[in-house]
Amino acid sequence: MRNRLRTCAGTTAAFAVAFTAFGANPAMAAPVVEDRPPLSEQISPEAVAPSGSVPRATDPEAETPEPPDVADVAELERDAYVAPFREARTVEYFAVAPEKLPREVVDAVRDIDGVENVLTVDAARVEVDGEPTSLLGVNPSSFRNHAPKPSAESDEIWQGVAEGRIALSKDVGTERELDVGGEVTLAGGNGEVPLEVWTHATSGIAGIDALVSRELARELGMPEGNALVVSAPDADLWDLHEELEEALGEDASIQLVADAPEPLVDGDAVPSTVIEQVIANAETQLGVPYVWGGTTPNVGFDCSGLLQWAFREAGVSIPRVTHDQWNAGQRVEWDDLQRGDLLFWRSDPTAPDYISHVAIYLGDGQMLEAPRTGLDVRVTSVRTANYAGAVRVNV
Repeated sequence: MRNRLRTCAGTTAAFAVAFTAFGANPAMAAPVVEDRPPLSEQISPEAVAPSGSVPRATDPEAETPEPPDVADVAELERDAYVAPFREARTVEYFAVAPEKLPREVVDAVRDIDGVENVLTVDAARVEVDGEPTSLLGVNPSSFRNHAPKPSAESDEIWQGVAEGRIALSKDVGTERELDVGGEVTLAGGNGEVPLEVWTHATSGIAGIDALVSRELARELGMPEGNALVVSAPDADLWDLHEELEEALGEDASIQLVADAPEPLVDGDAVPSTVIEQVIANAETQLGVPYVWGGTTPNVGFDCSGLLQWAFREAGVSIPRVTHDQWNAGQRVEWDDLQRGDLLFWRSDPTAPDYISHVAIYLGDGQMLEAPRTGLDVRVTSVRTANYAGAVRVNV
């Protein structure tokens, strides 16, 4: 069965982040779609610790990072109840549909063997200061248990969200210079809403860059209850995916959030001749500025956008989002690195287990990357701080 999954490699699966029109005068009337690979390209083996002096990004004995900063807590009214943090829950899948999911569908997901918890949330693509941004409307009391630990344990973060502030991911907040304590304007189907940026705290779900309360999501005109956060830590990920597809129907898109604990797909590495073309493509963009969300050659790229473009130009399809690229091939030990392998880092202090950066290995300790705002696409020495591992892309 696992070998058979290779037959769907190379096909395109769409992950829809926004689905329905936002009222009569929508800010984002048409669905916004991000390409994601089929499940067979999303799932890969567990990362193997690099040997030598390269550290693991996640050290079980390391202290939990400090919670993300928040704006002025003296401004909190404390008039919205937020339940205390109860227990850390994993997120294996995020599923989203064009419209509200019927109760019987949600119940069917809850009844799947191995599913321990299901959260209903609101998902849409809105404009934050004029930039399209993937947003979730959540119940702070329940969602916090599924959030990365530094945020989950912070009462102040979830109190602020409950009282009508917005939590931005660290990438969006820092790369777009949307400072904690500053104000942004959200544009939805019901018009524009000014909001205070309460914190920079990554949700842990790839591609989701902002959180608000479900009450505020309704005020914005977002679809209600059209997405699910699924926790099933002991489930077989492929079997779970099939059962989710059956329960949710063909209109729903299903995103793998977890790292697969074992290889589910066999495949051959991209040939070296193609890898050389990939690297040549990337090298044509040396000196091009880093742009958050950028996918345009000679204009601007972010880290994963650059590599998706370089592979696509060589005839190889890889996912758009960094976390999905981490789940797109065979993990490679440090001592076995080859030219063309993708290198990954976990460097977001608000989500220590989250894959937040990617580069392509050139050999001899060198890599090519689109680093961050203020820096251009460049060749530099491989950094070992917060290194997570490497992936060899398969076809």
